[in-house]
Amino acid sequence: MPPEPPNHDIVIVGAGIAGCAAAMAFARQGRQVLLLERSLKEPDRIVGELLQPGGVDALTELGLVHCLDGIDATPIEGYHLYWKDQEASFWFCEKGGVKPEGRSFHHGRFVSKLREAASAEPSVTLLEATVTEVLRDGSSDHVIGVACAGVDEEQKFFAPITILADGSSSNFRSQFTPYRPEAQSRFWGLEMVDAGLPIPRYAHAVLGQGPPVLMYPISSRETRILIDIPDEINTVLGSQSAVRAYLRDKVLPTIPERVQHSLSEAIAKGRLRSMPNAWMASTGNTTPGLIMLGDASNMRHPVTGAGMTVALKDVILLASTISPIEVPDLQQTTEITRRMRDFHWKRKSHSASLNILAQALYMLFVSDDPVLQIMQHGFIQYIQGGEQNFAEAAWIMGGLSVKPWRLFYRFFAVALCSVRLHMQQATFWGLPVALFHTVGWVSSPDGRATSDILFANFLALFVCVWTVLHHNLQAPHEGFWTTFWRKCRWAVLAVTAPEMLTLFAVMQWNAANISVREMHGIGAKSWSKVHAFYANAGGFVLETPGFPKFPINASSIHYLCSKRRVEIPTITKENIWDRSKADFLAKALAFAQAGWVILQICARAAQRLTVTPLELFTAAFMIPSVTTAYFWASKPQNVAEPTVIKVNWTIAELLIAAGDAAKEPYVDTPMDFVEKPAWDGWKRLPSLLHFGGLSKRPLERIPNDYSPPPPTGTEATIVWVVSVLHAFVHVLGWWFPFATPLEAVIWKASSLTLLVVMAIGGVVPVISTRPWFDFSFSMLWIWVREAKKKTLVRKRLFSTIVDTAYVLYIVARIFILVEIFYAFRAMPEDVYRCPDWTWFWPHGV
Repeated sequence: MPPEPPNHDIVIVGAGIAGCAAAMAFARQGRQVLLLERSLKEPDRIVGELLQPGGVDALTELGLVHCLDGIDATPIEGYHLYWKDQEASFWFCEKGGVKPEGRSFHHGRFVSKLREAASAEPSVTLLEATVTEVLRDGSSDHVIGVACAGVDEEQKFFAPITILADGSSSNFRSQFTPYRPEAQSRFWGLEMVDAGLPIPRYAHAVLGQGPPVLMYPISSRETRILIDIPDEINTVLGSQSAVRAYLRDKVLPTIPERVQHSLSEAIAKGRLRSMPNAWMASTGNTTPGLIMLGDASNMRHPVTGAGMTVALKDVILLASTISPIEVPDLQQTTEITRRMRDFHWKRKSHSASLNILAQALYMLFVSDDPVLQIMQHGFIQYIQGGEQNFAEAAWIMGGLSVKPWRLFYRFFAVALCSVRLHMQQATFWGLPVALFHTVGWVSSPDGRATSDILFANFLALFVCVWTVLHHNLQAPHEGFWTTFWRKCRWAVLAVTAPEMLTLFAVMQWNAANISVREMHGIGAKSWSKVHAFYANAGGFVLETPGFPKFPINASSIHYLCSKRRVEIPTITKENIWDRSKADFLAKALAFAQAGWVILQICARAAQRLTVTPLELFTAAFMIPSVTTAYFWASKPQNVAEPTVIKVNWTIAELLIAAGDAAKEPYVDTPMDFVEKPAWDGWKRLPSLLHFGGLSKRPLERIPNDYSPPPPTGTEATIVWVVSVLHAFVHVLGWWFPFATPLEAVIWKASSLTLLVVMAIGGVVPVISTRPWFDFSFSMLWIWVREAKKKTLVRKRLFSTIVDTAYVLYIVARIFILVEIFYAFRAMPEDVYRCPDWTWFWPHGV
């Protein structure tokens, strides 16, 4: 079909909330808009009746707030919750000196007012027509308009931009996005007359006593009640008469007593209707000439009433994104497509919080899982704590705050409140049981109990971490707690990212080998890897006249010895080991415990007994831990006092003698001119792992992650292999019978993410050592390498890929760390059976 001249600037399919608002927004920018609607009769729906305060603000910004007048709309100031025998209220607190309010109303009345406003706009043409086809250009496949069914013949309307705003049941969405609406329940709705809700101007929710129930006024006399019934129950009920009986028997007794009479009347005589509670992820607008808006593009569970708010905010953002100032000519298809990609990501600032909150609250209160019931109780208690607890969350729910990360903060606050409350309600003797109630505590005299599994794995992890860590020397002024908390931080790193610890160990091992070769080259035949490790851990401190003492590493010692400024250190390997607190017996016992855990895992696998995710995690942890222990075998452990090298020459004399090599200001110590060239373009950033010890210059201690020189291809390859093997062990949990499909998906996705990031991302340190490599990037957000050629691609491309991989790695790690404990709440029975060791004996013995 050849391109036709456009009849309008924009064609909008669907004159609902989003369609009418978009038509008005574009018309007031001077665009000619055609607004098509299948039926202009007043809509009759049971949702789309609760507009959050953020939606009211959006209407005001669009100049459409007058559409709330004359429809008997009711202000909504907050929510009142009923949970079992408890109640809690939260309200929209003042923001910027203004008390926010939402509105509730008959959906059809509000839409009719919006249509009246649109039809009164000179640049809007509102037509009643059924769209039958979205038209595309035959050569470019761009959307160029729509076809509508006419009385005698088909009508076609052409425009540079076609907006699909035809709602949750869109007839055309499937042509442009792979996503489909998903629903697990339906809202059944009734209208109650003169119900008299307990708190005027509040929406009310009944939770934790059966199906979630939502009630709110939609006029001065009428109140909407929505009851969420899961699909499996709907299937059993089958008919409306059965649903009415279900509401009378199961729902009516849970409703506040003062509302029960009105609900009873509505169940008996009222019009009962339903609609699916669908949700659908948003997708970017990638089809040139087409834009999807409103429920046609993105849906969330309607329990929070966020749909209209998101749609109106989308309209505001869309209108500014392709306004005449930004895009004077809407036939600039390439430019509009680019801007729609920006729109897809920018809209998440207001949609992500509302989408996540809606799904999270629904999943929380629809569940009968004991763990989530603890969270339900904690949520109610948190709300009862007052405005300091719920003010920000209410702003987010009301569409007044666009800070998704603050929502996660509130989630964690509720979780902590739930745990604290659960602990407080336990007796002293019941506290251990309460602590593990969320993970399904099992005591079994004939097998192994939950405590046996936890103790064996915790012991293996703890003793291995505490014995494998070899910290560098502390600074002179550091006390017990400073070093203790540093050890704790590194212990957390060792458990959560053990391959990073392996990387440090391998790099330090490489540096020690280089030092031994260099020192032997100047005649220091007694210099060993123990000496080199000791030096690179801050074991030697240089004291010069008029300058603070500072640690010098093995490279600096080689330089000073070769220049005959200091004598070759006479401290012996045995003296260094005497200062070390390394206990080989403790290490042997630690790895014996770890070996016992792995042996049990192998025995269970051989006898087809289920291995828990925690045991897989422990087994995976052993691979990098054993590797780390091997490469740090010659490194002294926890040495307290360094060896002081005292000289009579000054730092100034040293730097002058070094000439141009030392002309740059030092970063860490005056010996940087010796140590830094080995990095060949690399520089080290302050790391979270050693904060607090790098505030003074020169450095008073050598940080644990300070590992000159940078990794060579060999060391990077070793770390890569170890990292891949470590990640692969997590993938072995692919077939574990998790309690829910969601948990199984999360574990599979997280373990695959670890494997892919390690398999592909782990190659980065290897290729970064190649001569042809010239890209900026940060390795582990500790070591940074800048590109020599300062092009945008070389500065940003590789760095973006690597940083994204790190973020994915962290998210996957968090999911796995949560699931290894969360999975205990519903373990298969054979988890608690011990392996039969006689099974391995040869028959007949």
